Amino acid sequence: MDSISDVADQTTGENENKGCSTQEDNALSEGRTQPETNADDPPGEHGSTEDESSSNKVPDEEDEAKLQEKLQTLKGDRIGETMYSERFVLSTILKLSKQDNRLLEEDEEFEHDLCNLWDMTIEPDVVRFLLEQDVIELFLALAANSQDYRLIEILFGIIGNMCCVDAMHDLFYRQSNLLVTLCDFLSITDAPVLVQLMRTLTTLFDRSDDERYHWFGVMKKVDNLTEKLALILATSTNRALLEHTTETVNAMINRFTEAEVDYAQLNEFYRLFARSCLLEGLFEAFKQLYPFPAREAGSDGFDEETLTLKDIKTMRRFLEIHEHFIVNANELYEAYVSEVDQCIHRVLASFVKESVLFPVSKNHVCIFVSISNIYSGIMYHFRAESFVYMVQIYDQLAEALRNPPLGEHSNAPDDGTPMDEEDAAEDGGEFDVETACAEVREAIFFLVGPIDEQIIRTAIHMGQLKESTFEQMCRELRETMDGEPLLYQTCAKLMAATKSNSEEIDVPMANPGVE
Repeated sequence: MDSISDVADQTTGENENKGCSTQEDNALSEGRTQPETNADDPPGEHGSTEDESSSNKVPDEEDEAKLQEKLQTLKGDRIGETMYSERFVLSTILKLSKQDNRLLEEDEEFEHDLCNLWDMTIEPDVVRFLLEQDVIELFLALAANSQDYRLIEILFGIIGNMCCVDAMHDLFYRQSNLLVTLCDFLSITDAPVLVQLMRTLTTLFDRSDDERYHWFGVMKKVDNLTEKLALILATSTNRALLEHTTETVNAMINRFTEAEVDYAQLNEFYRLFARSCLLEGLFEAFKQLYPFPAREAGSDGFDEETLTLKDIKTMRRFLEIHEHFIVNANELYEAYVSEVDQCIHRVLASFVKESVLFPVSKNHVCIFVSISNIYSGIMYHFRAESFVYMVQIYDQLAEALRNPPLGEHSNAPDDGTPMDEEDAAEDGGEFDVETACAEVREAIFFLVGPIDEQIIRTAIHMGQLKESTFEQMCRELRETMDGEPLLYQTCAKLMAATKSNSEEIDVPMANPGVE
């Protein structure tokens, strides 16, 4: 850090000797460079009438030289192609290195400067400049010796922004001890700090080049990584932290089992991550985010509040994690079938509402895909209410295909703030209703396949489902799943179950009211 001290001390001395105008002070405090003004020009005379005639003339060589000198002076303090000031960044880092045990709340101006630096790190040029100053080592050393969680939150927020630049990935990969040290902070209890840490890890794993970086080899060096993540999921009541931790777990699974395809390491991955403590943490976090209230008479047992777009995305992440482990480590779920089924039931209870189901997005389709794969993996488990909800969802999607709504727009509210760009991109916009309908059909097929006809008949009667719905469903299944060994047997069983309730045929659907 000697280079930082030398430059920053020199800057401080120059400011003390020359003095700074109010305009210059403001420019430095905001981290942006400002053009100089000519002190000899009286205010208000730049636009005088007598200068108008000369304003259109080509400046003489002397004026041009002065202009170029000013431009070079201005550019010399700029970071890359940005308008941010090197002096501001260096002086902020120097002050940070001398922070000792002082709390940020005792110096609001410095906290403001750090937040400005945090904002500046959305610019790749600023990130590269910070890396030249070896700030990651400084940030981690300060965080390790600090009890000021607000300071640590800002430092980790800056690191998270920096992970959007590949040079940061290269640093963490070459000096993997830095990433391991960062993960050691998973043991702290401050939610805002952990949110920024999860955000950093998710960005790192989601945006890294698949061929250059193999993060599993680094992350397996972190002590008790799975247990730390599980504890956060199981004990936290902070909504943002639970959402971000779920995102991080999902990003790790995708990264370590798909992007970094190394079959030799898969067994080691499942040995480290496919743990009952992680499943229990996921179930607790899901219940914390989407509680199961006590049933009231005539109630389906769930809050009536409409889900937000963020909720739908988070539900998708939970189900994708369970889907992955059920497909690849099925034995892990032998003791947890009812818990994962309860999660699916909670999702379906919300999706059966038109305001949540439409418009269909990528998140919707991915949720239906996960449900289908989960049901194909946990056979011989049937919840009548979930079956009824899925048939009702299928019926709404089929109706939308027959009579597409005009000017369709999202009915699901956001969370009170604009969606993050990443959230909007992940949502994928409106998706094909036909695709969603096909996935729901397939999920129903896998759910009822091994189930006795009488159990299905009871569920159909309970939900007052229409025979015509199943006729259409089976007709479509024969077209889209031709070649499936149990296709015709399953369709025959469904139709037999509906025809045994002939007195109930084409009765309007109703929400299930009993177990």
